Amino acid sequence: MDQNSGKDPSFLTYILYSIVGAVILILVSFPLSAVAPLDEPKVYAYGNAYYDLGVPVGVSFVAFINLLIFIISAILFWGGKNIFKNLIIDSSALSFVFLNYLNYYIISIVWHPVITVLPFMLLIHYNGSNSLQVDLGQIVLIIYIYRMIKRARRPRPLPGLESVKPADESPQPGGVQ
Repeated sequence: MDQNSGKDPSFLTYILYSIVGAVILILVSFPLSAVAPLDEPKVYAYGNAYYDLGVPVGVSFVAFINLLIFIISAILFWGGKNIFKNLIIDSSALSFVFLNYLNYYIISIVWHPVITVLPFMLLIHYNGSNSLQVDLGQIVLIIYIYRMIKRARRPRPLPGLESVKPADESPQPGGVQ
């Protein structure tokens, strides 16, 4: 935390903590891509081209795990004052957003579809067909930005005032002294 142990960190420090937490969450969850359920063969032949489905399916699976962590932690810890619980929510949001768009990037490299980003949606055109998908990455990113704006607007005590203790004006035993 900051130099004041037990106090909320500054806004920029908190963002840095959430980015570091997201990196740690990605590094911890990324090995789970090897256990992604894959019904299709690892190499798929289509139109005289071979595609390795293991990488896109694995990244999609890890992104889904991070989305579940975000949803569950948001349900359990939203509105709490504990910084570590809030960091779980925000770090899982950032890690999901990163993995979501990494997955779409890998899909664009593997299959070369035309991906059009729309508000809250993605229009994917591939091999003569169109697919309109809800983009959960945009929704989670908006939730994260909302949480950061709310955190930035929270009133903070002025520096130096937390060390000044108010005088005890309660009645003293034995009358006025």
